[in-house]
Amino acid sequence: MRKKRLMIAIACIILVGIAVIVFFSQQGKKPYKDLDAAQIVSAKVLLTPPDKTIEIENIQELVEYLNDVVVYNEDNSYTEYAGQGVVFTLTMVDGTQTDIMAYNPFIVIDGIGYKTKYEPCEALNNYANELLNSGTANIILEEPPTLSVVSDETAIGAVLGTYSWQKTNIDGTAESTIADSPHPLECKDLLSPPFETTETTATLRFTEDPDTILSVQCWSDEHWGEPAANSEDVTIVGNVLTLKLGGYIYEVTAEWNTENGYGGTASYFIYLKTAD
Repeated sequence: MRKKRLMIAIACIILVGIAVIVFFSQQGKKPYKDLDAAQIVSAKVLLTPPDKTIEIENIQELVEYLNDVVVYNEDNSYTEYAGQGVVFTLTMVDGTQTDIMAYNPFIVIDGIGYKTKYEPCEALNNYANELLNSGTANIILEEPPTLSVVSDETAIGAVLGTYSWQKTNIDGTAESTIADSPHPLECKDLLSPPFETTETTATLRFTEDPDTILSVQCWSDEHWGEPAANSEDVTIVGNVLTLKLGGYIYEVTAEWNTENGYGGTASYFIYLKTAD
């Protein structure tokens, strides 16, 4: 009889222990409840889509959102979900970096996923999008934006050519990169085959619009391998090119000002063929 009572008591203790564990796991924890703005040197956020990175100037505001984040059990099934992710990168005073992705119903901290409380995570996502849509966001361009050319309702990626680019390091110093490339007429293997279009125009779409399109020129594909061949002018209105009839290699050169510490000039190549 005593043995039976002992077994019942042990079972009750185990059940109570399990209940306590479940209770506290459901309560979650706040990994950033003690985070202070003074601990952070700089912060930025990458929104995907549209694949844009923004410098966060008001770090205190970001910290207030992070203070409210609640995580529950570890769960890496976030890789099976589709949707917009916003990744905050914090550079701390000790030189370390941490990445925090708000991806409802998950928070991903340095690559490890956790189920999260919906409202604080959604607030983080909304905060990032409000920064992007504010019209005053400082877009971080650590390298030249990509260019797609749209014609016949199809987007074709252009090849990045020569560029000169500046970016700002964490310590505030400027870093410049100059990259050279062969002449477009020496890139036949890279650019072929041509994209064939029945339209007479094509639209330039950059992931971040340049401040100025410096020039657009082209060469007939009859001049492959002849970099000394004279180029032809191309008519451009806004971001819309008027295409030449036949096969042509186009070079677009654009400029982004460096007022915010990021920018420079870059050229892009694409091979298009307009049907007769």
